[in-house]
Amino acid sequence: MTSVNKKKHFKHLFFIAASLLIIISIILIGSCTQDAEIVVIQKSGQNDDSGELYLFDYKKINVESTSSIGAEIKNCNAYIDLYGDFIVLGELENTSRTTKTDIEITLSFISREGTSILETAIPIPVNYLKSGAKYPFHYYYGDRQKYIEISAIKVGVNYKEYNNNFKGNPIVEIEDYFYRDQYLIIQGRVINLGKEKIKNLKLLCTFYDGREKVVFIKECYLKRVKMMPSEEQVFTLEILLDEYLEEFTHYSFEIFFEDEIRVSA
Repeated sequence: MTSVNKKKHFKHLFFIAASLLIIISIILIGSCTQDAEIVVIQKSGQNDDSGELYLFDYKKINVESTSSIGAEIKNCNAYIDLYGDFIVLGELENTSRTTKTDIEITLSFISREGTSILETAIPIPVNYLKSGAKYPFHYYYGDRQKYIEISAIKVGVNYKEYNNNFKGNPIVEIEDYFYRDQYLIIQGRVINLGKEKIKNLKLLCTFYDGREKVVFIKECYLKRVKMMPSEEQVFTLEILLDEYLEEFTHYSFEIFFEDEIRVSA
């Protein structure tokens, strides 16, 4: 009798343990299912963001450039590149006879209701802009969730006058351009025609489309950022012509510099 009771007891324990295992399995499966649903919701949110970006028509944005006495904002452009970044580009031209300094480009992003979305300023990374010179600028707008709210962009400029004359006079000469594999290669030289040593040389190349709009900007590497009078140096600029590059029809170079200040002995 004792043996029979033990068998019945073991059978009873077995059924209880099996029932508990089934219940635990159901709970775990439910938990995993809940986690999977959360992941799907998160991915769905990302798809919604890309959908809003797809609906954003940057071509309808009105880019308003302003001019002041002696300075002009021109050739402005705005587009979304293949990375999904919204870029604003343009040029500042010194139309006066005096040099400009402490220059910054101001940008105002305006909604359809006329309210301000963002006010910002871009400091120009050169100390001086000579008479007749043009400096290309660009700005990446980072808040993708607000792309679709932008209706207009106002571009302005702030600066101070610099009345001293420069003794240095670097010029850029383009000697050749050709294509090699997927690259456009531009070769040229910089010559200091001035009577003084110059420093902080910076050479930029601006690329335009058929409407004279700025589409991208490249800085050209120079071996020397200082040059003596009558000294020259050669340079090469290589442009990878891949699918990420905006289409362009022509380009121009602009060089920036400062006079080397002599210290009296």
